[in-house]
Amino acid sequence: MKPGDIWLKKVAAYYDSKKKDLNWRLAADGIIHHHNGLIFDKTSFLRKMKTAGTAAGEALIHRSETELSGFGFKFLDCPRKRARLLDAGCGRGGSSLLLAERYPLLRITGVTLSAYQAAAARAAARARGLDARIEFRRASMLSLPVPENIFDRAWACESTEHLPSLPAFFGEMARVCVPGARLVVIAGVRNPGHPGEKRFTRLANQVYFLKLHTEKEYLDAGASRGWELTCKKDLTRPAANYWNMRAMLQKGSGTEFFAAPAFTGGAFLYHLYAYDLVK
Repeated sequence: MKPGDIWLKKVAAYYDSKKKDLNWRLAADGIIHHHNGLIFDKTSFLRKMKTAGTAAGEALIHRSETELSGFGFKFLDCPRKRARLLDAGCGRGGSSLLLAERYPLLRITGVTLSAYQAAAARAAARARGLDARIEFRRASMLSLPVPENIFDRAWACESTEHLPSLPAFFGEMARVCVPGARLVVIAGVRNPGHPGEKRFTRLANQVYFLKLHTEKEYLDAGASRGWELTCKKDLTRPAANYWNMRAMLQKGSGTEFFAAPAFTGGAFLYHLYAYDLVK
């Protein structure tokens, strides 16, 4: 058994158990997200939340999560010609479905540790008529069952936080991507030195089966495996707004009590990293 295999089995079991959860409940449009939302205009959003009923409030939160996807897709710089994209940690397929609808020539492979998530993503793709262009597989992004040099783009949105080794991740992405490929990583990162960081990290790791990393780890691990950082966006403030607004839902996930203050106070940061493979 390879190092980290036991941990990844725990992560898989966690997601196998998450079925009719908050993410599922918010997804009236069939696009199930497993990531934060972005709320740039807190005042306007708060006004809407205060007057919204339960369903409308949940729709607003879901829309902010979809906005994160759209914001991140711009940094993929997806080519208009035929290309292949890896959705590393695809969850129930939300990002892959949106990407396939936005880029008709894009062929997508999504991987998740969870057998349930892979099956749910396949069903969602069939329901939207996208199954000819999207393949969902149960696999680890640290050991992909694919040959070298096949992906032009890679997307990892709030999935690397589960990984025991970032160098292994960036190394595997370098193996399966072509030279010049673009990789976009969106991640919550812990902020060492912040007085509340250790406590909030302990809570998040326990609840979500995470191994939260620092920004330095993302930068060092990427550079060591041939990935050149070309762009970084600090999305901490709009992510903090999202968690504070989510705390207003009549029924949330129960994690808002620590996630909202962690992002608002800066113990957690929320960053987008865009890398190009120069190996």
